[in-house]
Amino acid sequence: MEKNPHTPKTTGIVGSILELFRRPFPVMEDWEMRWLVIGFHGIFIAAFLIFFKPYQGIFNSSNWLITAGYGAVVSLILAINHFLISKVLPVDVKNWTIGKSILWTLHDIVSVSLWIFVYNNIWTNFENFTWHRFLTIGSITLVLAVIPVIISTILLENWLLRRNLRKASRLQQSVNNAATVTTPVEVTKTEELLTLYAENQSEWIKIRPSDLIYLESADNYVNILYKEKEQVQKKLLRSTLTKIEEQIQPAYIQRCHRSYMLNLMQIKYVDGNSRGLQLQLLDLDKTIPVSRKYVKGILAQIENTK
Repeated sequence: MEKNPHTPKTTGIVGSILELFRRPFPVMEDWEMRWLVIGFHGIFIAAFLIFFKPYQGIFNSSNWLITAGYGAVVSLILAINHFLISKVLPVDVKNWTIGKSILWTLHDIVSVSLWIFVYNNIWTNFENFTWHRFLTIGSITLVLAVIPVIISTILLENWLLRRNLRKASRLQQSVNNAATVTTPVEVTKTEELLTLYAENQSEWIKIRPSDLIYLESADNYVNILYKEKEQVQKKLLRSTLTKIEEQIQPAYIQRCHRSYMLNLMQIKYVDGNSRGLQLQLLDLDKTIPVSRKYVKGILAQIENTK
């Protein structure tokens, strides 16, 4: 769609900030890692309050179990936010941005501040309740949150990077080994054609499975990229990727992401960073992401070709 030339364009500092907020940002889909990060925040807050005893006028208590309870509140509220509320308001991983991540973090801080305030007043039956005290606790919560957030982010980033580099190395080795042997998909003359139908059955495409490059979900459509006479072609079918997946028999065409299916014989190079694995293709200058839950299946299928 062509942009309206009369539409004002935001420039300068405001434009740069808006552009930053729109940048894609990875969401931590690994539930085990979520629990570790949530637990780390609670343990850090509890240990910090017990050993360093800051803000004695706010969090003073002779009972260390009560003080440790602040950490338990932090972990409990974060768990509710990330495992229950996120189900009611699903996180759109594909369209997650820095701006949305900042808003979600602010939501975490506000909700944690509220329940820290409630927990703080439970022991005095709310006799010390004032709005000034509420704002004070909120400000302190914000200050205390900065340290564990920075530490956990750095540690998580390094851990994810090391893990994904190991996976990328193993997957790349399997790709290299598979490339040295003859595979059934190389014999395309007798290969049975693959027919993929649109949701309403009114449109379809027939191609050799080995000519398929990848499929990509695009809202209510699926982009099908394939080779025809050594040229890359594209076909758009109105359907979901899940329904198209049900029509595909060859095992070497596999789901690798919520938005992608891939012909595994198209893998040229495997790369990894803290966000996950990416696949470079042979016949197209395209990077395909790989979700963690699909790595084992892809690796097993590639190794089965040896």
